[in-house]
Amino acid sequence: MALLFFLVSGENPTLPFSEVRSILEAEGFTYQVLEELTQVLRIEADSECIKPIKFRSAMARICGIEIFNCEAELGDIFENVKRAELNSLIGKDESFVVRVKRVRRSSPEIDGLILEKKIGEVVFKKVRKVRVDLEAPQKTFFGILTDSRFIFGLKIAEIKPGEFITRGPRRRAFFHPAAMPAKLARCMVNLAQPKRGDIVLDPFCGTGSFLVEAGLMGCHVLGFDVKRYMVEGSLRNLMLYGVEHEGMAVADARFVPLSEARVDCVVTDPPYGTSATTLGLTTRDLVEKFLSAISDVSKKGGRICLAAPKTIKVYEIGERLGFKHLESHFIYYHRRLTREIVVFKRD
Repeated sequence: MALLFFLVSGENPTLPFSEVRSILEAEGFTYQVLEELTQVLRIEADSECIKPIKFRSAMARICGIEIFNCEAELGDIFENVKRAELNSLIGKDESFVVRVKRVRRSSPEIDGLILEKKIGEVVFKKVRKVRVDLEAPQKTFFGILTDSRFIFGLKIAEIKPGEFITRGPRRRAFFHPAAMPAKLARCMVNLAQPKRGDIVLDPFCGTGSFLVEAGLMGCHVLGFDVKRYMVEGSLRNLMLYGVEHEGMAVADARFVPLSEARVDCVVTDPPYGTSATTLGLTTRDLVEKFLSAISDVSKKGGRICLAAPKTIKVYEIGERLGFKHLESHFIYYHRRLTREIVVFKRD
């Protein structure tokens, strides 16, 4: 077991932390959460867990092995660097650099560039026969200033959000204004905790955002939509990203065309708003009928992750229908819309 830290996206206060935990659980890693700071999660776990987080995560940014954490006070920081055991982390003739990230203006009295330089000098003197390389270092020591604290460690992985931009709604073969952004779609798939090879269903598949992300993670995907042109559009997007499917069909989510409990998890975004088709029902009625139907085709213990307007209180609907409400996250869009990302478990 090792002390690990994860610098996560700041676009939502709760989703990134939950995504990391969900990946750990889906991949079967035992872990203990030590602390949640602003945009930083500290845990104790096998360092091998960094590999699946790098592969799966949409909202983690930096993953590393923690060397120490302390108050964001220069004397305390330098004393900890001097005491730190670094020889096991960087070898003879390897190059290194020190980088410091400030989260939301934390500790403004500390100059980040000067801190990088001073820590680098200590490391250079402390570890024999290492080189500083500011452009292409073999090792990066990474410090984070957050909540008047300083977290310092060795960067193991960096997740850049660029790939999700390339899969943005307007970059796809088929576009619809209600399409789910790739990054949020990936996060929601992770919250449902599928394993590689699991069957993931989206009964309101739309442009196929969830199916693309689940497929790229190694899952088998099924998609339905009541509109033929949406199913055809989803197929075009799946083909664009090289994702094969187990089945795509024109179908009403209230009457899912599956005869047995064969779905491992469900990830979906039921329609609402002016550009969506709700079959003449209110969004609340549509969600309720969908959840009633989905219980028969999802496996016991399977998760359902869905997005809905906060106003319909989807967690209450699910609990009333017998699902276990695990968590909710809220995304504010504008005065008239806050979305609730909810996760249920079928007991």
